[in-house]
Amino acid sequence: MERIFNTIKEQQPTFSKGLKKIATHFFNDPKIFAVHSAAQVGGQIGVSETTVIRFCYKLGYDGYKALQEDVQYYLFQKSSLLDYAEAKRSEANHSIKKMMQNDINHISKLIDQLPEKDLEMAVSTIASADRVLVSGVRSSHALASWFAFALDLVIGRTRFYQPNVDDVLLRISELTESSVFVAFSFHRYAVETVQIAKLAKQQGAFVIAFTDSPFSPISEFSDLVMPVQVKSTLDAAPVVFSLMNSIVSTISLRNSGTFQERADRFDSIEAQEFFYKT
Repeated sequence: MERIFNTIKEQQPTFSKGLKKIATHFFNDPKIFAVHSAAQVGGQIGVSETTVIRFCYKLGYDGYKALQEDVQYYLFQKSSLLDYAEAKRSEANHSIKKMMQNDINHISKLIDQLPEKDLEMAVSTIASADRVLVSGVRSSHALASWFAFALDLVIGRTRFYQPNVDDVLLRISELTESSVFVAFSFHRYAVETVQIAKLAKQQGAFVIAFTDSPFSPISEFSDLVMPVQVKSTLDAAPVVFSLMNSIVSTISLRNSGTFQERADRFDSIEAQEFFYKT
């Protein structure tokens, strides 16, 4: 990606107003070039499809598809561990507490970025759902597993989709128009999660996506996108956990009666043999 950025900087003095507008958007969020057609990109930016293609020619590509393939390789195939390592090297002299402060800064940034109405919608739709199906694999597996576990404790009616155990068609067939499908899809964006989201949406379920960009592949099939935009999935984890915990906590507080009933039943079970005595 650095090569493309450098080429843009070199060619920028020769750019028309329209090409400069495209360049600015490319620097700010190249992902729109990875997941949308030239016409769609032009529509979002406010230029013609022809201008987008001319931008590609200026960078030395023989068309939009060639540029798109390069961007897709960098964003979707290239490991984000390289970005993570580069960022940490720049922080090499910082203490562990400084690293923790960086996580706090990322959380503060997300608080400013996420609209309150989106958070309210996530809470209300999950709390009122007849069933919640949660999915996430590879780098997103731990996030999805915790969220499903926490929701099941608070409201029940929640299932974590496990590819090696569950039949995908059976799980999807259980969803209704009152159901919610929650997808965790972070770089490198597993195709399976995106395909399940597509099926869930076709089934009429409300789809919520936790991802790293409003333009990630999962966004196309989502009713509500919760973008956590940081350099790598490893950096995203603390921020996503904070967001998830806040959503679960809010649901438990607003449904305190139901939560208390579940907690009482949970605590009433005699199962001392499963735990060490303290």
